[in-house]
Amino acid sequence: MKERYQEIDEKNETLRDYLGIFKEKAREFIDRFEMSWIYHDAALEGVVYTQQELTAALYPGRLPAEASMMPVVLEVRNHKAVCEYIREEAASSKKNAQITLTQIKRMHDLFIGNTPEAQQARAATERRERTEKELAKERERAGFRKDMPLHRTYFHDISQPAKIQPALEKLVDYTASAEFREFHPIKQAATVQHMFLQIFPFTEHSGKVGRMCTNLILLRNNYMPAVIHSIDRQKYYESFRGPVSGFRTLLMDAIENSLDNGIKYFKDLNRRYKAIN
Repeated sequence: MKERYQEIDEKNETLRDYLGIFKEKAREFIDRFEMSWIYHDAALEGVVYTQQELTAALYPGRLPAEASMMPVVLEVRNHKAVCEYIREEAASSKKNAQITLTQIKRMHDLFIGNTPEAQQARAATERRERTEKELAKERERAGFRKDMPLHRTYFHDISQPAKIQPALEKLVDYTASAEFREFHPIKQAATVQHMFLQIFPFTEHSGKVGRMCTNLILLRNNYMPAVIHSIDRQKYYESFRGPVSGFRTLLMDAIENSLDNGIKYFKDLNRRYKAIN
């Protein structure tokens, strides 16, 4: 396993070097990477965005959004807000900082649009204020899961509602432990997501929040976010039925695939630059 970690670390350094050398193209690469990140992250949950929807949401200056597209556009922008949030959190905290309940709840609030900014954007689009009944329903969505859903995307065993709060508290405490801090960052990232999905605290977006916890750890340690490809959707679900080691392998495959694609992008760019000059 150490050899695999070392191989990934070396590829990560190579990509970071390219991002430093090709500064003008780095922004374009990051933009494309982030669009792919949002696309595959949503597709893992069974929601497939079109190129038009993603472009209208992320680059409104390039493509105006039609009225019929606005619910999806706002959803994508909520997702983008979570990406920005974890980048800010990663930049402002130490590598071994604890994952907190505040961060977990903030990610979930951003995903469901339970923030003043998202509510204002939605009200402007719909041109009306929410009724008290609708607001009450949204407040309920923002809390922890209160039932055991029969029909859901994930099929592994999850915590009973009464055990969600203590299980989450145990998880966040574990991320501050000496044992956890001794792990390689990739093992930390895999362990947190695997434990989080066993709890499955929210009715909506538990999978997305779990992946963002993983990526917060990776970003803190100067890795690129892990993008688990939508073609591995079934394999991803199955990995939570077994021990964390199976999921960790899938996560490392995803990280390495992203790094290989990034390195290839800049190598091709470098070859074209040399050919011109």
